[in-house]
Amino acid sequence: MVPDIFIPFRPEDRQDRPGYFFILSGPSGVGKNTLLSIVLQGMSGVYYMPSATTRSMRAGESQLNPYVFMSTNEFEQMIEHGQFLEWKKIHTNDYYGTHLPSIQFAIEKGFDIITDMDVLGCEDAVVAFSDHICTIFITPPSMDELSQRLHGRDSDVKSIQTRLDRVELEMKHQDQYDFVLVNDDLEESARRLRKIIEEVRSSKEFKGKRQMMR
Repeated sequence: MVPDIFIPFRPEDRQDRPGYFFILSGPSGVGKNTLLSIVLQGMSGVYYMPSATTRSMRAGESQLNPYVFMSTNEFEQMIEHGQFLEWKKIHTNDYYGTHLPSIQFAIEKGFDIITDMDVLGCEDAVVAFSDHICTIFITPPSMDELSQRLHGRDSDVKSIQTRLDRVELEMKHQDQYDFVLVNDDLEESARRLRKIIEEVRSSKEFKGKRQMMR
C-alpha cells in the first residue's frame, strides 16, 4: 500500500516556522547524490524526500530507501488524483515522481526536507512553494571533468552521450538558483553545502538569493 506521507517525521525535529524545502539540481555525474549522502549523515532534522517509482527494487534497496516503490497502476491512479508535484516516464517505461502531499505536510508542520530534482521539475517546485524553497545548483569544475566522471561510472557510450547532450540545457538554468556550488573537491563541497543548509535553516524567513559557492 502506498503511504499517505512518504517520510517518517520525528516530532522533536519540528521547527517553530514553516518547513524549508531544499532542492539540489545539476548535470548527471556532477555528484548530487554523493554530496547529499555525506551531508545528511552528519546533520539531524533534515529529511531526504524520496521520489516514487515503478521500477523494480534492486539488491540493497528497501521501501523508502532510496525510493517509494509502487506498481504502475498505483502510480497512474496517483497521477489522476493530482498527487505529484512533477512526474516523468523515462525511456525504460518506468515512472518517477515527487509526492506533493509529503511536501505540503512538511512545510505546514515545520519539517525541513531535501531532495535532488532535474531543472524542469525544480521550476515547478519554485512556482508551487516559492516562499519556502531553497534551490542549489551543483556544477562541475569543467565539462572535461564531468565527461571523465561519466565515462568512469558507465560503459554505455550511447547513454553517456545522451547525458552529455542534456548538460547544455541544464547549465542554462543555473542562474535561476539561489546558490551555485562548484563541486571541485568532494569533502570541501560537502562542507559548503552543509553550511548553506545550516544558514538557511537558522533563518526565520529565507528569501532566495543567487550566490556562487566555490
